[in-house]
Amino acid sequence: MLTNSPIVRSPAARALFFVCAAVSVAILLWAHYLGLHGTSGLTMIFFVLFATFDYSAAGGALIILIAAALIARPSWLRPVARWVGDHPVVVAACCAAILAAGTLIVYRNHPLSMDEYAPFFQAQVFASGHLTGRFPAPALNWLVPANFQNYFLYVSHTTGEVASAYWPSFALLLTPFMWLGIPWVCNAAISAMTVVAVHRLALKIFASREAAGFAALLTVASPVFFADGISYYSMSAHLLANTVFVLLLLEPTAKKAFVAGVVGSIALTLHNPVPHFLFALPWIVWLAMRPGGIRLTAWLSAGYVPLCVILGLGWFVLTRGLVEHPAGQLAGAQDLLKGSFVLPNSNVLFARLIGLAKIWVWAVPGLVILAGLGAWRLRGDVRCRLLALSALLTFFGYFFVSFDQGHGWGFRYFHSAWSVLPVLAAGALTVSRTGLRSDNAGEGSFLDEQTRAFVAACALLTLTLGIGQRALQIHEFISDDLTQVPDYPGKEQRVILLDARYSFYGADLVQNDPWLREPAIRMLSHGVPADAAMMRDQFPSFHRVYADDHGEVWSVSGQPLASAPR
Repeated sequence: MLTNSPIVRSPAARALFFVCAAVSVAILLWAHYLGLHGTSGLTMIFFVLFATFDYSAAGGALIILIAAALIARPSWLRPVARWVGDHPVVVAACCAAILAAGTLIVYRNHPLSMDEYAPFFQAQVFASGHLTGRFPAPALNWLVPANFQNYFLYVSHTTGEVASAYWPSFALLLTPFMWLGIPWVCNAAISAMTVVAVHRLALKIFASREAAGFAALLTVASPVFFADGISYYSMSAHLLANTVFVLLLLEPTAKKAFVAGVVGSIALTLHNPVPHFLFALPWIVWLAMRPGGIRLTAWLSAGYVPLCVILGLGWFVLTRGLVEHPAGQLAGAQDLLKGSFVLPNSNVLFARLIGLAKIWVWAVPGLVILAGLGAWRLRGDVRCRLLALSALLTFFGYFFVSFDQGHGWGFRYFHSAWSVLPVLAAGALTVSRTGLRSDNAGEGSFLDEQTRAFVAACALLTLTLGIGQRALQIHEFISDDLTQVPDYPGKEQRVILLDARYSFYGADLVQNDPWLREPAIRMLSHGVPADAAMMRDQFPSFHRVYADDHGEVWSVSGQPLASAPR
């Protein structure tokens, strides 16, 4: 009966329900308004994903909240968190299998954006035993769009060498999977390890398997964890590295500090140093200020230095050598750096507000509120205080970054600190203000059994309905993206010239093997006359065999077209 519902029996559960519903409705109306009226100052993809996908997800969150509130006898739900707390490895293994399958089925094993393709490309290079790929130099402007050159991929117009502009640690993590022919397992494996790390972090801080279970459950049930886990973004690796970094420093010794530095150096060089720098700064300051901190900080620094020199400075030197005018590259890098960091302005503030809304709609309903409550109530625990500072510094640090993130699932700029949310939320649900585990509804808090059951219900419903909705959205988006490739049925050696003039981020589809070893070579069209001249020069035996609104296909097979219907 409804009288047994958590929101009827528990004031805390009722408050959580109404606040969550109000926030979800506000986001729903805001996204709907933006969808009707549009906005300026945002990249098109960032705006579209919020005004369409996140709009419907806010409605889905409302449905989940209502469904969780209507569960009449939720007492059977509470043991779910305890079971997860007792079996983190089983949960992690299931996550790995589901996410790997999701990369193949939902994500179609396709690096969607250049942020994903750049490390994917570099991992292909590393797996072949090289540092750079090589394209025909005269065709470089067709094989790497001009606005991507020396931004996502460094290129040499003299030698044709190509390398990722991002620092290489994520590509290196992807390399063994690429070598084995299973790149789609990489982020799934990283995400599985993250589940264990989050569980371990909550267990170490709260000494409660139920708290650890809630932290792991809230993690795997949040759609953003699923989405990044099936993608080729480096964000899952950032999340794992920062979580392990904290685990090592909870009870620091010289050995743990050194290993934390090694892990931190990997995090710094995953693609750029900002995510780890913002997250780690409170912990480094705290380590330096504690008794024996100078010695521990020295060991931490010793762990950071080797890989930062090799993978950070070394990669900069290598990629700088690809550019014909290194001094010009250095000036360009300085200009990019200046353009990337700004004082907060209205566009940045607007984008970060949307980012905050994205954190909400890509998580289990109420996770943000519970994390805030946990941070406040447990602020006397230095570990919880440092976690909260890492999350806040990560979020507000990006107020000085000019970009809105563009492509990405959830709020990518915060994902490196995202594990803070489920850990602190677990503390809010299971630990009293004094730091002791509690089974009583005291202090006007969220510690009663009804609230925990309500949160568990929200998590399980999000795990199924919420992630299911996001999986359909992502699959639909990627499938629509791939329809922008000319619909040519042939499988022979061919060149595909993509016409991106009327596409939606169609230039991102120009993705190739580092030595053009695949049967299909994708290029960006420069117009019919220029394309024909390039093809006569580089592929003299090819002729045009197909054309549609998305571009042309040239091959040695099939009947040549007299003209292309464009």
